[in-house]
Order: sequence, then structure tokens, then C-alpha cells
Amino acid sequence: MALDFLSILVIFVVVSGIVTFLIKKFTKNDTWFLISLIKTKKPIPWFDKFAKHKKFLDVFANVGMILGFGAVAVDYLLGRKLPIVKRTALFVVSTLLLSGLIYAFDFFMGNSLSGSVIVGPFFTFVALSFGLLGFAGFSLFALFLQAYDIILKYLIGVKGCPGVAPLIPGVEIPGVPITPPLHAWLSLLIILVVHEGMHGILGRRHGFKIKSTGVLLLGFLPIGAFVEPDEKEMQKAKADKILPFLAAGPTSNLALMLLTALVVFPALAVFPAVTDSLFPGVQDSILNGVKVNSVLEQTSFCGSVYDSPSLGNFQPDDVIVAVNGIAINNVSDLFKVLQTNKFVAKTFLLDRKGERVEVKLQPNELGQFGFVPESIINEDYSPPESFFFYGITVSLVLEFLYWLFFLNFLVAIINFLPMHPFDGGRMSVKLFAPYLMTLGFKEEAAEKAVQKFFLILILALFFINALPLFI
Repeated sequence: MALDFLSILVIFVVVSGIVTFLIKKFTKNDTWFLISLIKTKKPIPWFDKFAKHKKFLDVFANVGMILGFGAVAVDYLLGRKLPIVKRTALFVVSTLLLSGLIYAFDFFMGNSLSGSVIVGPFFTFVALSFGLLGFAGFSLFALFLQAYDIILKYLIGVKGCPGVAPLIPGVEIPGVPITPPLHAWLSLLIILVVHEGMHGILGRRHGFKIKSTGVLLLGFLPIGAFVEPDEKEMQKAKADKILPFLAAGPTSNLALMLLTALVVFPALAVFPAVTDSLFPGVQDSILNGVKVNSVLEQTSFCGSVYDSPSLGNFQPDDVIVAVNGIAINNVSDLFKVLQTNKFVAKTFLLDRKGERVEVKLQPNELGQFGFVPESIINEDYSPPESFFFYGITVSLVLEFLYWLFFLNFLVAIINFLPMHPFDGGRMSVKLFAPYLMTLGFKEEAAEKAVQKFFLILILALFFINALPLFI
């Protein structure tokens, strides 16, 4: 019998308490209630080894600063010593070029941003927010857009989607029917180790003493990693050393995300060929195509209701033979075709009780057609047992890589947020304070003003974005 949430919670607390007690009794690591700080100095020699690659690390950190804080970072790195006219020109040009990256990404992804029902009307501002402030600006504007949507829907008595929510592997994300798998804990551990490891490497590159490094445990689960620099050194250090150190963590997550993508997308492309090579004919024999399981009367998203283009055009048990002339043999084929230029009309070739029917449909504002597909299983064919083990293994690997990709992106953009305790919080102080100092602020007052401004702004956005979780 499946355990309810309360039972799972009780078991977790009991086991975590035992683990934490054992850590406290038999090790010298710090513990606090169910939290343990596992410290070690063993990786520090490795930090020193990689810190010797100074040119690469400098470029790596500078690229990360620009991705994290856009034209403001470019101005810090290149514009500070230029005459005002050239500095202004550099700021404008870098803003436009970085904004262009968002347009290029949107084009590559089939207008998934510009065609979005929420982002679409504000897409130019989304691109400019990235151009001006990189992922920090992108995240801030995304929080603002979702807060705007939530408030508007509350005013008309509709509950929107939360813009922020806890992401716990094995637990469904509140307000979103998605449950991160339990193995996402492993992904998180890898992400956090890479993140903090790059902090350690850049710290040593700039001469900071690293006292220790390690992992933060909640009971037996890793919820964080850390690098412990000498805080006195950090306080005395100049911004030119602190900024690369701070940027290194989230930039490493973006790099790992890219590496994961370079594995996942080729793997998806060659997977059918590999399967055919290992199990000739099985893929074609196990399925007889894709049919329409049901037709929705309407589709909904975050409290808004949208038309179902399939209603009146599709019928249950219609077999989807082809879409835009591309043969559909399985649900994966269908998904790929529908996600390509998802807001563009598609022509469906259906087999309806032996009769061929051609239907052209324009997707709704969500890029959806309003039907539920289902694989047609060939019940007369029994694949070899090894095929099932192969399929499960491949699915787990691909799922693991997907979550590694997705969680790397989340960790990176969250850490670029210009608010303490995130890396972006300390970065924003060093990047924005000089602008206030040109207006007559003293350095300490300027840094406090920047810190206070972003703290109030982001906490307010978090509060509004979290309202649908509770109200």
C-alpha cells in the first residue's frame, strides 16, 4: 500500500535524525538539528592545480559576468576607462548584441518565447532585459511578468500559476503537475559540487585562502555544497578579484548545461538508429502508430481557458498517419513535429475507419491542438525481454540528463539574481555602486543602497509570485 505524505515525512525525519546523530557522534563535522556540514580540505590541492590555467579562467569568468549582468558587466570590464561618448556607444551596442542573442535563441526554438501567450506581447522587453542585465535582468523581468499576470487574474477572480515554488525531487511541484524524479537529488549534488568547485578554483586563481569545502546535508540528503574562503581576505579584496570569484559558480552551471545539451540532443537523434541496430525491426513491430485517445473541449493554463482546435475536427480513435507530410510512427515522432514551429498551422492526415481525412489546424495561443494522443500497441507481437531492460535503461539515462540540463539552468539563473545570499547579490553591489558614487554617494552608502533596493524589489516579487501557492 502506498504511503501518504505524512507517513513519508515521519520516516524521513526519523531516518534523518539517526543519520545526523551518527554524524555528530562519530565525526567532527558540525550539526544543527537535522542539518550537517560535512567539511573537507581534500579538494583544495585540485583547486590549486586548475587555478594555474589563468587565461582560460579569466575568459571563463568574464563571459559569465556578461551572461549574468549583460551590458552593465561589459561596461565594468571594458567601459570604465573609456571617454563618455565611447563608453555610451559601447553600452548601447553591447545591449543590442546581447538582446539579439535572445532573438536568435527564440528563432532557433521555433518562436517559443515570442509566440508565448504570456511572454509574447512583452518579448522585446524580455530581450532588452537580458541585453541590459543578462540573466539577472531576464529573471527579474520574468518574475515581474508573472507577478503582473497573477495580479490581473486575482482582480477578475481567477487563480493564476505560482511564479516560484519549491522544487523537491520526488514531490510534485505545487500548482504544476510535474514531479521531479528521486534521482534528481544526484543531479543536484553534481550541480552544487561543480558550482562550488569553480568558486574554489577562481578563489585560488586570485589568491584567496580556501579554508575548507564540503556538502550541506538535510538528514541524509544533499541540499547544498560550499567553499569556505577567508572572509577577512574577501572583505579587503578589490572588486576585480571578487567579481570573477562570484561569477564562476553560476557560469559553471551554464557550462555544464551546455555540455549536457551536447550529449542529449545527439543522443536523441541517433537513438532510433542505435535501437534498430541492436534490435532490428522491433521498433516497427511493437507499435502500429498513434491514435487520438480523446478530444478536449478546451485547454487551460494558469487560470485562463483556451479553445481546442481539435474539437469538431478530430474524433476519438482517429489514426494520425502524417503531419505536414511527415509519417507518424510513434508519439515521439508526433511530439517532434508539433514542437517544430509550434505556433504555425499543421496539416494532419488521419485514417478514420479506413477513410483518409486531411485536416489543417491552427494551434491555440498555447501552441496546443487540444487532443490526447495514444500509442497503438501491436498486441500480436512480443518483443524480446532484453528490449524492455534496454528501454528502461535508456529512458533513465535520458531522463537523468534532461533534469541535469534543466536544474543547471535553474541554479544558474537563480544564483545570478541580484539579492543576497545569491552570488548575484554581492556581484550587483560591486557593479552598481560605482554608478551611485558618480552621483556623490560614498562607497559604503552606495553599496548599502544597491543591496537594499534589490532586496526590497525581489522580496516583493517573490511574495506576489508565491501567492497562488497559498491563496
